[in-house]
Amino acid sequence: MDIILAHRQIDFDALASMVAAQKIYPNSVLVMDGKPNVYVQDFLALSKDQLRFRKVQDINLNEVTRVILVDTHELQRAGTLGEKVARIPQVEVEIYDHHPYAGKLEEGMVIEPVGACATLLVEKLAALGLPLSSFEATLIAIGIYDDTGSLLFDSTTVRDVRAVAYLLEHGANLGVIAEYLRRPLADEQKELLRQLLAHGQTEFFDGLPVYLSCAETRDYVGGLALLAHQVGEFEGADTLFLLVKMENRVYLVGRSKGRGLAVNGLVQLFGGAGHPRAASATIKDGELSVIMKQLRSAIQSRAIRPHLVRDMMSYPVKTVSPNMRLGEVEQILLRYGHTGVPVTENERLVGIISRRDVDKAIKHGLQHAPVKGFMTTKVTTVDVEASLDEVQRLMVLHDIGRLPVIEEGNLVGIVSRSDVLRLIHGGAVPIETQLARERSVAMRQDILDLIERLPEEIRKLLEAVRATAEEDGCAVYLVGGFVRDLLMCFPTQDLDFVVEGSGGQFARALMQRIPNGKLTQHEKFGTAQIIFPDGSHLDIASTRWEYYSFPGALPQVEESCLREDLFRRDFTINSMAICLNTERFGELVDYYGGKRDLQQGQIRFLHNISFIDDPTRMLRAIRFAERYHFDLARETLEALYTAVNAGVLATLSIERFTEEILLIYKEKNYLAMGQTLIRSGLYKAWFGDDYDWDFNLEDVQNCVNWPLDSRWLISIAKMDSAEIEKLLGRVCLNRSLRDVTLTFIHLRESLREPLTLSEMDLLLAKIQKNVVMVLARDERFHKKITTYLEASRKIKMSLNGKALVQMGVKEGPEIGEILDKVRKAWLQGQIHTSEEEQAIVRQWVYSHS
Repeated sequence: MDIILAHRQIDFDALASMVAAQKIYPNSVLVMDGKPNVYVQDFLALSKDQLRFRKVQDINLNEVTRVILVDTHELQRAGTLGEKVARIPQVEVEIYDHHPYAGKLEEGMVIEPVGACATLLVEKLAALGLPLSSFEATLIAIGIYDDTGSLLFDSTTVRDVRAVAYLLEHGANLGVIAEYLRRPLADEQKELLRQLLAHGQTEFFDGLPVYLSCAETRDYVGGLALLAHQVGEFEGADTLFLLVKMENRVYLVGRSKGRGLAVNGLVQLFGGAGHPRAASATIKDGELSVIMKQLRSAIQSRAIRPHLVRDMMSYPVKTVSPNMRLGEVEQILLRYGHTGVPVTENERLVGIISRRDVDKAIKHGLQHAPVKGFMTTKVTTVDVEASLDEVQRLMVLHDIGRLPVIEEGNLVGIVSRSDVLRLIHGGAVPIETQLARERSVAMRQDILDLIERLPEEIRKLLEAVRATAEEDGCAVYLVGGFVRDLLMCFPTQDLDFVVEGSGGQFARALMQRIPNGKLTQHEKFGTAQIIFPDGSHLDIASTRWEYYSFPGALPQVEESCLREDLFRRDFTINSMAICLNTERFGELVDYYGGKRDLQQGQIRFLHNISFIDDPTRMLRAIRFAERYHFDLARETLEALYTAVNAGVLATLSIERFTEEILLIYKEKNYLAMGQTLIRSGLYKAWFGDDYDWDFNLEDVQNCVNWPLDSRWLISIAKMDSAEIEKLLGRVCLNRSLRDVTLTFIHLRESLREPLTLSEMDLLLAKIQKNVVMVLARDERFHKKITTYLEASRKIKMSLNGKALVQMGVKEGPEIGEILDKVRKAWLQGQIHTSEEEQAIVRQWVYSHS
């Protein structure tokens, strides 16, 4: 006989797990050995007909062959029956549990850190395809919702959410679920919560706040996850640890909101498990005071200084003087995309002026007025050593989006809402901070290993750059696409360097170490290029800030720091750098979360007007997304649609648009890119009409390895000739590709007429094979072209002009005429061998002699 057991204090998760287990083990018996909590009792009182439980005294131990134990991994916690079964070695035990387990997993044990045990059973039900009634789905869902706080507890995982979704699809009733979840705490839970709040306090470990509390009760009380959640809500704690002694065990619960400690690392020291935001442990025969002392010591050894303003602020700060005219301020705000700018006098902050105030004044014709008459002088500031919580408090209290950062009375930076959100949601911290440096150093060896795998010629170039940087005493970084592809282990030759100093001077010094290169400098843009004999090149630039005089324009350039230089780039994955100076060689500089977006597979722009500044970035976003099989980040995708609808493509030159489009046609995954160009509305916005583009993978997949001109022709092949000619007015193709396109149109028109094989030969013999193959894809011409190609493949002409002269033919037009007749005879099947070829030519020659 198979029996199903759970712990003595059955809660909804245990009950749900038992019911789910019986679906998986249909011949098993539900046994309740203990007292359910009061809410489960209420549920069971109404569900006796659906849930058939056996009493402990009705179970004959001699008949028990297997125990299915759920929501605990200890038989001793399953009541007297569990204790008795534990002493019978021949009884097989299968376990499903989600509580921490420090032992070795053996066969028949499913113990995984999810929010509810019922989730593990739902996953197995789904895998087996077992049906569920609405009652069963509802009960199991109650169990998951109850143990995860309606999916709000930090212990909740994606698997719990998927399990609930599965149950809802199979008839779980949310109304019934809500009825059983809207309940007050039981009396024993209220008493435990009272103790935890009364005994708790926030303690600081190297500046890191941690809430610690303990409580004790004689009997076991369920729902510690719920109580931990409520304590966290009451106390507003980023990190908390609760110790509760019940019966002969001490239960340790850790919770984090992600900005404090990773609680699983600490809990593991006590034999527990979990994830960085939620973890727990059970310690047998422990004393609260001893465990609390050990816990404090463990926290102290792992505490990391919390993020301070200096870790998140932007710097250097763009400022204006009190006497600057408002019209000039407006241009600065537009250029840098700021919504406000601090006003300083002798490096001291004297006010701040917002874009809104500037706009209002200019609307009244006051563009020549000085800033000092319109700036706000009562400025809320924050100290450079203030905490993240203090920044959030000030922003909420004063409803402001940016705070000037002060150090010893001087303005040293500015922190904005986006800086706060970037930190909260996993964004990068400036490399100069201790935390960021530690992260960079931690992965430095990984980057050095990747560099070591590069081709020898690239490693030699990097070594030459490092040596030149040391000699010139300047900081040099490898930036952009090379860094991106290096981290993704993609082969790349796209070498871009940024110098904090003069890029031109550095390039000239570097030439001393690579004499086989040819140097070209572009002083206006502060860039230089070294071209090598094999056609490859490397680019060198000074750190610079780009701004656009109008949408779609080429960038204007100013000197800047590395951080601003990286901010000018198109996407976060392209805004990373690797330091090449000896002391920091291999350190990654990632201010904007590029590595995170690489790991998460997202294309994300760096600021909201990125597509307005440079509309070609929309095309590049699609190209990178489909090349790497990434997604566009939500805000980036929304901004792309907004920019398309706003008509920003109208500001783009035909030459720049064509350049980006042809880059897409060179990509291996160009078909998917083309489909996205159509779906996004980019093609319609540029070309103006709904052309019948062909990027259908099923139709074109055999042609993906064809050259660019063939790919282009395939994509336009479904359009009629007038549409193609109209379309050519919206692209600036090179002469070769334009000629191929016009030839394609001409051939298509000619093929509409009835043609003999000889006429087909005159039309197609000198046309590129790939163009002919594109034409053959058209069902109207397929049979005609196929027949011609089969005939032309049989042509094995051995005669030429010299041979005809030897046969007595006079030099002149007659030779070409005879050769044309020979080719025609091969096509028409009149000649099959070289002997027949020579015979028929002799016949022609003798007949004319």
